[in-house]
Amino acid sequence: MIDGQNNNLKKQEGPGASDVLKRAAFFVATVLIGFLLLELPWNPEVFAIPGSYVVANLLILWLGCAIFYFAGQRTRASLAIFAGTCLLAGTANFFIITFKGQPIVPADLFALNTAASVAGGYTLFLTDQLALCLAVFAGFCVALAKLCPKRPLAGWDVAANCTAALLLACLGVMQFSNVDIKEECDVTVDVWDVRGSYGTQGTALCFLSRAQELTPTEPDGYSPESLDAILGPFNRPGPELIQASDEAGAQDAASSTPEQAPPAEPFDGPNVIAIMNETFSDLSEYPGLENSNAAPTFFREVAADALASGDVYVSAMGGGTCNSEFEFLTGASMGNMGGGVYPYVLYDLEGVDNLASYFRNLGYGTHAIHPAEAANWRRDRIYGQLGFETFDDITTMEDADTFRDLTTDKATYERALQKIDGNDGPQFIFDVTIQNHGGYDTGLVPAEDAVRLDSDTVVNPEVDEFLAAIKRSDEDLRWLIDELNAREEPTIVVFFGDHQPGFADWLFEATYGTSVESAELEEVQTRYRTPYFIWANAAARAEDAPTRLTEIGDASVTSLNFLASLLVDAAGLPSTTHSRYMTSLRQMVPAVNLNGYRDAEGLWHWFGEETASEAQEKAQEALKSYRIVQYDNLFNQDSAFREA
Repeated sequence: MIDGQNNNLKKQEGPGASDVLKRAAFFVATVLIGFLLLELPWNPEVFAIPGSYVVANLLILWLGCAIFYFAGQRTRASLAIFAGTCLLAGTANFFIITFKGQPIVPADLFALNTAASVAGGYTLFLTDQLALCLAVFAGFCVALAKLCPKRPLAGWDVAANCTAALLLACLGVMQFSNVDIKEECDVTVDVWDVRGSYGTQGTALCFLSRAQELTPTEPDGYSPESLDAILGPFNRPGPELIQASDEAGAQDAASSTPEQAPPAEPFDGPNVIAIMNETFSDLSEYPGLENSNAAPTFFREVAADALASGDVYVSAMGGGTCNSEFEFLTGASMGNMGGGVYPYVLYDLEGVDNLASYFRNLGYGTHAIHPAEAANWRRDRIYGQLGFETFDDITTMEDADTFRDLTTDKATYERALQKIDGNDGPQFIFDVTIQNHGGYDTGLVPAEDAVRLDSDTVVNPEVDEFLAAIKRSDEDLRWLIDELNAREEPTIVVFFGDHQPGFADWLFEATYGTSVESAELEEVQTRYRTPYFIWANAAARAEDAPTRLTEIGDASVTSLNFLASLLVDAAGLPSTTHSRYMTSLRQMVPAVNLNGYRDAEGLWHWFGEETASEAQEKAQEALKSYRIVQYDNLFNQDSAFREA
């Protein structure tokens, strides 16, 4: 009798212990499958990732899965949700890499609204790898439902599980705050090849390493004394600027004109139109395409007669338009901030010295134009912080002409001229166009506008659609130049592309005959250059014009952070401490972007590269000072920076 009771007890205990083991096994399986679903959709080298990195990634995913598991009351559904989240992230990485060339970085999470608004321009598709991952996920869910035992939930379990989830989350935050992932795990995320770094070291590990670098750190040697020593030689008395009230820049750019201290006498200067043209690029600069029809022919005509023109090196490729805006307007370089950082969405730019505040202090009207949603990249807030009085977004241009269902360049140029005609005194207009935005497989180009690249090396319908958009941009530019030359108001135009199209990676490989990963820095930079010019209309060139155009020397190679100071110099506008400093810096470092810098002898260098020449040594010293000046303007805003 007693033996029978003991046997019954063992039978009751057996299945309980077995259930625990089964649930533990499924938890481990979830972590492993989550790792695969995160990597397999886009990473063909997933099984070649070194073991140490695999372990580090699995530990990160283990913690994440544990938080999901306890927060979900240790149910089978919580494991399925975690695996599904990994699949969703892996799939998103696949499409972001396909369209933009780089995977998701932490700052992208702050710009989900922007990503959603532009996603409609791209076509989603299913690959064999994605289909395999979906099948794996579906099979895992079936196995969970059939083989993983349910866990009965007692009343006290809810509080215990929530407490465990909270404690694990706190542990994760503490580890993230106190452990230097880059150093402890020997992680290197190349800013120009984030995809390669993710592919060889794992998504979770690289993502968290980049997240630790989002918070700006004070540069070595930064102090008020060091700042004064750097800017002192450039802080000489100059033309008095009109100082706006502190409240002026804080108001919403889409609202009416902010209150401003009445100007004593506005500077009698030319109108200035700055055009950041969406994805405007000269593909004829790639090997084998030099004599093709890829070149924007009218742009070249204008550039040949401009005050300054050439290649401007940017820090974005295929996307990240806001960073090109940021570099141009503030004179800051993303090379001092690292990859995967979007200042527009991460930082408060109130009070930051920039081109809009410069023109407002001269007494100019300041206007921004971008025919997209105002909230994209937080422009609805940032433009007001930078000092733009008005912001015309897509809601003000809904009836404008379109090309490929996007507002044409000409429509934005017409709006810029309306700003000049509708306001007294000189105006500064910052026009961010959208006509050439990707993707380039829409099939919306009319037959009469179609372009076919005359090349045997590159045969691709996306390239053809892109060139059709560039051709239309070239025609619209001709209209603007003719219109400005027929006007009596002196006007300066600075025109540049914000980045190259997302297909620049495979275009590079097709024309250079080598992989992006094995390219030297000078070759890498070919995907990060766009053409620019600074041009004056006939009225500005007239002898009796108030504008005093000046020679600025060779500026055939520069970068976006220098373009504003080049504009000030070329147009003969009043200089400031900052513009004089930037002009001097450009002599030692003609170009700098996210990838590296060019020294005065014309050689490109990676950041951190050992000094091999006097020119490189001078460039590195200049860059150290530049980091201090940039940090102060963006994050400390010492008054010495803004003295004229």
